[in-house]
Amino acid sequence: MSVNGRLKVAVAGSALTLALSTFGVSPVQADDQQPLGTEVEMPADLKIIEATEVPKGSEPSSGSATHPCIGYTTTYASSGCFQPYGDVFYATDLLADGRSAAVGAFTDYGRVAEACVVSLGAGKTGKCDWDYWEKGNVKLKILLYDRETKEWYQPVAWSDWLPVDGQ
Repeated sequence: MSVNGRLKVAVAGSALTLALSTFGVSPVQADDQQPLGTEVEMPADLKIIEATEVPKGSEPSSGSATHPCIGYTTTYASSGCFQPYGDVFYATDLLADGRSAAVGAFTDYGRVAEACVVSLGAGKTGKCDWDYWEKGNVKLKILLYDRETKEWYQPVAWSDWLPVDGQ
């Protein structure tokens, strides 16, 4: 290839890299990707709690002036958030796949992890009302749960650390 041809290829490659980075697209290494449906490890002492149904129209909101839900985290199959007022965890099942949506709650102060599982069907939201230490932080792990096999599955998404007192 001539010098001019190599220059054109280099310029085109640089332009493609710039275009992809502008749109937030970056290459992903195959080894970093877990296949969908891959089992996920959860702590052996995890407490599993079945969520109570949230009536349509009463779903949590991040825009609520009085009691906002924070830490919204979602995958294509499930979503969840935490409402500091009352220490309420919400989970929504977004996919009719036979599995349940789940929100795992982990603390920074050593409390046993808990999971709020919604087995109400796709499109349904459930909540779990727990009591946490107000000076601590929680982190949400959004994933799927198979009630029959008692296994946890991808896709998984984590929230940031969230202050239990909401401050």
